[in-house]
Amino acid sequence: MIHIGLSGFSYKPWQGEGRFYPPDLKQKEFFGYYASRYETVEVDGSWYRMPTEEAAKSWGEASPDPFFFSFKAHRTITHIHRLKPDAQESVRFMVKRIAPLLKLGKLGPILVQLPPNLKRDDERLAIFLRDIPKTQDGPLLRYAVEFRNETWHTPEVESILREHSVAWVAAETDDAEAQWRDTANFTYARLRKSEYDSDSLKRWVDRFSATDKESYVYCKHEDKGAPWIWADEMLASLR
Repeated sequence: MIHIGLSGFSYKPWQGEGRFYPPDLKQKEFFGYYASRYETVEVDGSWYRMPTEEAAKSWGEASPDPFFFSFKAHRTITHIHRLKPDAQESVRFMVKRIAPLLKLGKLGPILVQLPPNLKRDDERLAIFLRDIPKTQDGPLLRYAVEFRNETWHTPEVESILREHSVAWVAAETDDAEAQWRDTANFTYARLRKSEYDSDSLKRWVDRFSATDKESYVYCKHEDKGAPWIWADEMLASLR
């Protein structure tokens, strides 16, 4: 299955004539409208503030079935403790907060986005992946790592992720091509370029369609951009 959505949903500049949200829609109705269009969302705000268990439960109950929430790991994990052992307490705390979605079968992968200035450290990565929670009250947890420093782009790092069944995030930006590495039983992609044409989007869809693995695909958010156009075009090509 290919799940396509956007990175975030509660952006006020997305509302208005010719935008994503109708002009008369109340902000508290944004999520319901979003969930009527897509079956997954990448929650970017969890990098700044972890959701409460009550909020996670509410999102799960308010969303249709199927629907999947992928959360960006909190900054204490990736940017403050930088995957060191002290990060584990924050990982466990975050997992506890989003556990209601796991129980509802609506938790997507947890995105571990590393800072650009964090260079390759195989031992640190291996210990981090060894110690993170693998299950929560039974159901399995899934993780995906986005490397933003090219020193990580090696077969050895790929092997570490594969050993722990963690996905290598295929992130494409204006400055860097996506790294495609097969390391888990699912794939995770982030389309972060400023513009995409139809040919580029079709290549992405063809890549996912060529595998039998579950795929999560998220288009970047921009206050003045319109990433839903790209998501809609990819979804249309799958029908």
